[in-house]
Amino acid sequence: MTPSPTSDGEVPLRVEWLEDCGPRGAGLFFCTMTTPVTWPHGARCAIMMTFDLDGESPWIQRDPALADRYLHMSMGSYGPKTGMPRILDVLDRYDIKTCIFIPGWIVERYPALCEEIVKRGHEVGQHGYLHERPSSLKSREEEEELLVKSLGIFKKILGVTPLGSRSPSADPSKHTMELLKKHGFVYHSNALDTDLPYCIDTPLGPLVEFPTAWCNNDAPFFLFSSAPPVGNGIWSQQDVWEIWSEEFEGMYEEGGFYNWLGHPQVIGRPSRMRMVERLIQRILGKKDVWWPKPIDLARFWLEKSRAGAAR
Repeated sequence: MTPSPTSDGEVPLRVEWLEDCGPRGAGLFFCTMTTPVTWPHGARCAIMMTFDLDGESPWIQRDPALADRYLHMSMGSYGPKTGMPRILDVLDRYDIKTCIFIPGWIVERYPALCEEIVKRGHEVGQHGYLHERPSSLKSREEEEELLVKSLGIFKKILGVTPLGSRSPSADPSKHTMELLKKHGFVYHSNALDTDLPYCIDTPLGPLVEFPTAWCNNDAPFFLFSSAPPVGNGIWSQQDVWEIWSEEFEGMYEEGGFYNWLGHPQVIGRPSRMRMVERLIQRILGKKDVWWPKPIDLARFWLEKSRAGAAR
């Protein structure tokens, strides 16, 4: 069934759940998305651990005047200059290939680092141009212009076309999913509504969504600025370790999907990366986990969804 146009003539986004959520009972029905999934290679749980290489861009986007503040520019640049190289070395130690979501402005500013990310076998994902919230842009045309601009930068500097996207500040617009599908994207990762991936059925076809959770994100626990005030203080790493490790254990027990994300300027500190390495060791110690590149996970889910829809 095709949705009816709204009062302004636009057709709203259609979201169709293609997964099998079990038998429907009488009365109110909703999908808890906890039905066990048959993952490849007999795995019990699928893993995604990605990073948003924001650098200085969120500070400038927050307030252009901060571009002249050495304090904030140095906090942001810690990510590309120090945090990301440390992260790459940890990922290499465990032969983990993932996706690094990067604003186009950062690719322009740090081309050698971004080339190194690609050289080491990782995906690079779209993350705005200067970390703009899509929901705050004036029009669909402005959003598409920035998307095309960023794609051109990835192609020119890195020779690649991103297939994954994460909307800056986890705030996509009503146009975002259709625009991503129009420009060849396979997946997006921002939603907070389920534990398992699902397909968003846009007018141009399905786009895989990899849901996240604030509790599996480093920013709520460690992002900090005194002026302007940002963050909730700096948490005890042991407290955060308990949250992250227990979230993984819960997802593993349910046979689900553990999606963790970090920001190199935040998580790239030596002490925090020691904690992330402990988390990696905990995950890999289970033996029966599937840890693919995000694009491979997206293609698996697309195929699974098509098979389910054909039943």
